Amino acid sequence: MRLALVDDDTSIRENLKILLSIYAPDCRVIGEASGVKTGLDMLKKEKPDVLLLDVEMQDGTGFDLLSIYGELDFKVIFVTGHNAYAIKAFKYSALDYILKPVDPEEIEKALKKARDLINLEEQRISVSTLVKNRDRPEDQKKIVLKDTEALYLISVSEIIRCEAQGNYTRFYISDGRMLTITKTLKEYHQLFENQSFFRSHQSHLINLVHFDRFEKKEGGIVFLKDGSMAPVSVRKKDALFKALESLN
Repeated sequence: MRLALVDDDTSIRENLKILLSIYAPDCRVIGEASGVKTGLDMLKKEKPDVLLLDVEMQDGTGFDLLSIYGELDFKVIFVTGHNAYAIKAFKYSALDYILKPVDPEEIEKALKKARDLINLEEQRISVSTLVKNRDRPEDQKKIVLKDTEALYLISVSEIIRCEAQGNYTRFYISDGRMLTITKTLKEYHQLFENQSFFRSHQSHLINLVHFDRFEKKEGGIVFLKDGSMAPVSVRKKDALFKALESLN
């Protein structure tokens, strides 16, 4: 594969090239740049298969570069020392990222995904979601969900609830769809933290935007606006009421 590097730290670029020569000998670095402007010029000239991209640079961000470049004809792997907020943004968009300092195993994993020829249309949707989510308020953000057969772009506000199915998570969407995604409920609980979602039970994550009523029978049950229901564990009941109050 033909790789390009964009990072404003020369030492990081040099370290990446060393790691790539050792752990990805079938890859060749055909271009590198230190910022948004030089990165754009390099990408248009070299046309890489994969771009390893920094987030924060002196003349802008990696997001700026992608926005200006337009329609992507390469895969993107973010290489970042950025904070948890940025990592959450990558997860929303189903994009790959590597944390600095770079772990050789992580770069091997990321490049293996690239070798598996991730569909470029999926990549474009993912990048577009990441860039647009930066300017959206929390209640208007979108998330990329993938099952074994397709990719879906869903408004977070349209998710009614999530239910654990072993190592999978079943999403219930307001239009009646049910999507079974190959990630655990714990991951989505962490992703939706500080939003309108509430973990009512070990196996249930509900979106309180769709809350209809709470009934005390059988220990406690939440009814959602689509007519579905989710149990509330005894130790979560008080926290549920507090969460509902905070929405008002």
